[in-house]
Amino acid sequence: MRHVVAIFATVVLLTAAPSIRVNAVVSDGRVLATFAAIDSWTIDTRETLQFGTVVTFDYYVELRRPATFWDKTMAQINLKAEAKFDTLTGKYTVSRNRDGRIVKSEKRDAENDVRDWLTVYDEPIEFKPESPLKANTEYYIQVRLFKYPPRGVCLWSILPGGCEDSSGRSSTFPYLR
Repeated sequence: MRHVVAIFATVVLLTAAPSIRVNAVVSDGRVLATFAAIDSWTIDTRETLQFGTVVTFDYYVELRRPATFWDKTMAQINLKAEAKFDTLTGKYTVSRNRDGRIVKSEKRDAENDVRDWLTVYDEPIEFKPESPLKANTEYYIQVRLFKYPPRGVCLWSILPGGCEDSSGRSSTFPYLR
């Protein structure tokens, strides 16, 4: 019996996705978020990038309100961070997209800069909800990460939400105006 428990615990640890640290701030009636997915930078990611393949970190960032049965999404932002290593020049080309539009594109020399480019959003992201937020109501920020190229086949890819590589969520916070 102990062997079965040990095997199960090992499988759970090996399949657990790294978490994303999420911080939310309400300032002047605006909801802002920053996050970091440092643990999502893996040896596989580094090796894929070194072969000259484009690596994409695709983030779905949601402002949500807790509910009894199904949490309500108030606003969603899609952020993509991409990097490609030029094997001839030894330089990286990086870009960031927000909701399908290129926000920034640069050249980088150091691999550590590229890792941070893909995994850290320390410039606050502002949410623009479709309907006004209610004062003194609890909200939270949820971040889900999908990495491309995918590292393998996922049996859950047919379900909503698919096979995220990492996820994280902020603590709930009151919306104060």
